[in-house]
Amino acid sequence: MIGALTELSGDIVVRLNSGGGVAMEGPAIHNAPKRHDGRVIVKVDAIAASAASLIALAGDEIEMPLGSLLKIHEPCGMTLGPADDHRRTAGVSKR
Repeated sequence: MIGALTELSGDIVVRLNSGGGVAMEGPAIHNAPKRHDGRVIVKVDAIAASAASLIALAGDEIEMPLGSLLKIHEPCGMTLGPADDHRRTAGVSKR
């Protein structure tokens, strides 16, 4: 999407149906339509959850039909390893 946007001009429509993905990809993809020179209309077909909710919020206009879902939540993490690794992850403070 990011590369394709550089080739477009004017108003665009972004159709979105995603349960999310990698946390740091959401902000990177969000910033691409924010830099676009035309109006950005985001249409959430069914779901924009987790990192995809950031992409949805990049629109100048957001359309969500009846039954669609926007899910925003705090970031989460996961650790694998010994107890000390889990304690370190659990101790990460909110900012």
